[in-house]
Amino acid sequence: MENNNILNEKVVETEKNNDFDILIDISSNYYEAFITIESFGEEVSINRDDIMDALKKKNVVFGLKNDVIDVIVNNPRDIYQLSVAEGEKHINGEPGKIEYHFDMENKKKPTMLSDGTVDHKHINYILKASKGEILAKKILPTEKKDGTTVTGRAIKGKPGKLIDFKIGKNVTISNDGMYLLAGEGGMIKFDDSKISIIKVLEINDDVGISTGNINFEGKVLVKGNVNTGYSINSGDDVEIFGVVAGSEITARNIIIHKGVHNNAKLVVSGNITARFMESCYAEAEGDIFCDSIIHCEITCLGRVVASEKKGLILGGNLNVRRAVIAKTIGSQIGSTTRIYIGIDESLLIELKNTKSSIEDAKSDLKKINQAIDLVQAKRSQDPKKEIFLSKYLKTRDQYITKVKNMERRMKELYALVDSLKSSSVSSDQIYPGTNIRINNSHYIVKKAMTNVKLMKEDGEIVTSPLV
Repeated sequence: MENNNILNEKVVETEKNNDFDILIDISSNYYEAFITIESFGEEVSINRDDIMDALKKKNVVFGLKNDVIDVIVNNPRDIYQLSVAEGEKHINGEPGKIEYHFDMENKKKPTMLSDGTVDHKHINYILKASKGEILAKKILPTEKKDGTTVTGRAIKGKPGKLIDFKIGKNVTISNDGMYLLAGEGGMIKFDDSKISIIKVLEINDDVGISTGNINFEGKVLVKGNVNTGYSINSGDDVEIFGVVAGSEITARNIIIHKGVHNNAKLVVSGNITARFMESCYAEAEGDIFCDSIIHCEITCLGRVVASEKKGLILGGNLNVRRAVIAKTIGSQIGSTTRIYIGIDESLLIELKNTKSSIEDAKSDLKKINQAIDLVQAKRSQDPKKEIFLSKYLKTRDQYITKVKNMERRMKELYALVDSLKSSSVSSDQIYPGTNIRINNSHYIVKKAMTNVKLMKEDGEIVTSPLV
């Protein structure tokens, strides 16, 4: 917008009079008019018509300042460039914009803890978003306003430009169109104002000092190693092409192309696959597939399978529900290897607790039914009893649903216990020093066994040749 205080070539109107001259200047943007009066005598008389005629000759018809004109008429004097008329300036609408709700520069910096110390393992390596999280907000353009010059000319204001979202993958727009939301949990990718959510995080180097700990909802792909003291927490699968050493990984499934050692910890809701596992802890709700497992602490609700090139299980403690399958278990030097198969303590505890909870809930349900019977008998005498009856009936429905769910879980547990009766240990070679427990029966290997399968039948562990 042009500056109305800067005058371009003067447009001057002079009212000839023996006592004074009236000059009218109009600003370069025509939004303001100025009056100059030069007097030649001691006594000057200026009437309103003199001023109005001078303004009219310059077509100044809008925004006249009558109070200023009255002051001049009542107290005529020399005046220089006094504003005598002011138009209404047009206003162009400000363009809209996108307000981002994340750090677009993604500056990696350590996390400041509440005690004032700095955690260098949490350096915000990833711009993360959870499903439904607001990523950006649309700021609408401001309204335009039309203007009128002092000469009465209408000036149209320009409308502000609407700026819209640039939409990438896995993002959605809110129902009112004002917010951009993460359609999935994952990593925020910002490229040329386009926002996407990436569900696979690729790390082309080691997880270590340059990345800090990794906490990501999607799949994590590590081309290097996971160094000692660092962790990966994923809501999906983790695949590592290098070695996991002294670190902690939590995921749905874990695939490690090399191996795990140095007191590393693996926790999955699915399966673990690795070339070797040595001196580490692993917990899997599914199966574990590994070529060699040496001196590890393992809890597995499925199978542990070591049947590739080495197929070795040596030392450590394996708590496995379904089966252990290996080429070799133990060693010639008699290293103690403990394998516990079938029904484990956690399953027995869940059975006991579920049974106890069902009994407690049924006892409470009985009391609720007694209270309902009592209220129903007296509600005709006291209308307020209807309120209590409604609450009791609602509570009873909740308890009935609770009991049904627990009884369903109890059936599942009994079915699981029944299926675990066929749990077994199979191996081409089992060396002395191997301690095997299947359900509540124990078997200590005192001499080498070959091509053997161990199961529990009729209360005892029996052996049979591998087919």
